[in-house]
Amino acid sequence: MQRHLVRGSGAAVLASCAAVVLVCVASAPSCSGRSVGSSAGAPGSSDESEGGYGGSFPALVGPVAPPTYDDNEAGATAADRDAENAPGEASDDGDASRSNPASGVDAGPDGACTSALSRGDLTIDELMVESVAGSGDDGEWFEVTSALDCTVNLNRLHGECPRGSKVATFDVAGDRWLPPRGTFVVADSSDPAINHRLPGLIVVWLGHTGDVLRNQGSTLTLSLDGALVDTLTYPSLAPGVGISVAFPSGCDGGLRSDFTHWKRSTASWFPGFFGTPNAPNTDVECP
Repeated sequence: MQRHLVRGSGAAVLASCAAVVLVCVASAPSCSGRSVGSSAGAPGSSDESEGGYGGSFPALVGPVAPPTYDDNEAGATAADRDAENAPGEASDDGDASRSNPASGVDAGPDGACTSALSRGDLTIDELMVESVAGSGDDGEWFEVTSALDCTVNLNRLHGECPRGSKVATFDVAGDRWLPPRGTFVVADSSDPAINHRLPGLIVVWLGHTGDVLRNQGSTLTLSLDGALVDTLTYPSLAPGVGISVAFPSGCDGGLRSDFTHWKRSTASWFPGFFGTPNAPNTDVECP
C-alpha cells in the first residue's frame, strides 16, 4: 500500500530524515570477532550394593573368554550424568586441523580429530574391581586411554557392562574433548569422598549404581552410534582391596587380552589406594 504525500512540508520532512539515516549508516563501525568458551554438565553419583567376590589374580593365564552370569544378580542401567566440554575456541580461520561439519563431526578446538571415533581409538587399560571390602563398593572404576594424536570428541560414546540379566550403561551427552593420548575414567561415583579423590576426567554410570565391576569377571564395551570402539573381557580378579590391575604402558597393545601381562599397580594416587587413574601405567612393567 502506498502512502501519498499531499503537502510540500511533508516531502521536506522525509528528505531531512533520509539525510539523517545516511549519516548514521556512514558512521557505523564494522563488527567481527571470535567466540571462546566451554560448557559443563553436572556430574552424577552412584551407589548400589552387590556382594560376591572371588577368583585368584595370580592364576590368570592367556586370553580370556566372556564369563557367564547368574540371572538372579542385581543389575542396573546407566548413562553419563556429568558431560562437560574441554575449553575450546571457535574460529573462522580455515585451520585444516579442525573437523569438517559436513562429515558429521562437530567442529572443536585446534588440533581436533577430523573423524569420529572408530575401533582401536580408545583402549581400556586399567581396572579397579574392589576399592573396599565387602558389598556396596562405590569406588570402582576403569581407565580408558586415547591412542590418537588429535583431540577427540567423546560425544555419544556409549559404554556397557553386563550384570546378571541386566546391563549397566553410560552415554556421554554433549561435547567432551579428550586431548591427544589423553585418558578418562569411568567410575561408580564422581563424589571425591566416595571415589577416593580420583583425579582428572570422570564419567559415571547412570543411576544409583555401585559394584559395577565384578571380581568374578565381566566384559566392558565402548561404542559410538552402534559401532564398536573397544571391548575387554577380564577374568576373575583378586589383586587386593584398593589395588588396581593395569596393562603396562610399555607393552604391545596386541597383548592386552592376555591377562598374564596385567600387573598389580604399585603407585598410590591416594593414601591406602594403589593405581594410576588418568595417568600412564608406568609403575608396572611388561613381563
